[in-house]
Amino acid sequence: MGVEIAALTSFFGLTGAFALVGTVLAAWMAWRIVEKAGLPGWTGLGAILLTLTGVGTIVPLILLWIFAFMRWPRDEPAAGGGAGYGFAPPPRPAPATGPVALGGPSMALPDARGWRLSGTLGNGGTVSLAVAGTSGTYALTGAPGGAATDLCVPDPSVGRPHARLMLSGQRLGLEDLGSPGGTFIDGARLLPEHGPRDISAVRSIRLGSVELALSRA
Repeated sequence: MGVEIAALTSFFGLTGAFALVGTVLAAWMAWRIVEKAGLPGWTGLGAILLTLTGVGTIVPLILLWIFAFMRWPRDEPAAGGGAGYGFAPPPRPAPATGPVALGGPSMALPDARGWRLSGTLGNGGTVSLAVAGTSGTYALTGAPGGAATDLCVPDPSVGRPHARLMLSGQRLGLEDLGSPGGTFIDGARLLPEHGPRDISAVRSIRLGSVELALSRA
C-alpha cells in the first residue's frame, strides 16, 4: 500500500511541475499571438490565457483517467494462480445443480434371536423349550429321551409325537400330527388337514392341556 501511495505522490508532483512549465510557455506564446494578431491589449491576452488554462486542466484529467483504467502488470494473474500476489484464493464450492440423491436404506441386520416356548404343566411343573438356529424341523412330543430334534413336553395330554415345528430363517411354522389332545393357535384349533401354519406372530399355542407362551429369546 505504501508503494502505491508513493507512486501517486510522485505522479502528482510531476504533473504539477509539467503544469507550471506548460502555463509559463502558454503565457509566452499567448503574448506572441496577441502581438501578431493585433488583439486589444490585455483583454485579448486574458481570453487566450483562460482558454489555454481550461485546456491545461482537461488534459491532466484525461491522463489521470487513462492511467486509472489502463491494465497494469500487477493485474495479471501470478504463476501461483493469485491475482498478482503469489497465492491462490480458496476454491469455491461448485453450485448445486439439483437435489442431492440420498443413499439407499441400510440393510437390516438379521435377527439372531431364537424362539422359546414356556409354560406350566398339569402337575404344577414348568417347561421351557428353546428353538435355536435358522432352519430345521423339531418334534413336539410328550415322550422324554427322544431324538436330538425332539422337544419334550412331559404331560399326559401331549401326544407322542403331538406336533411339528418348522424353522426357516426368521419364520416359525407349526403342524398338527393328529394327536387326540388337539393343537391350538391363540385359541383356534389346528387340524392335520390344515397343514403347516406360520406362527411367527402368534403369542401362544396349546398342546393338549398345556399352554405354551411363544417369545423370542
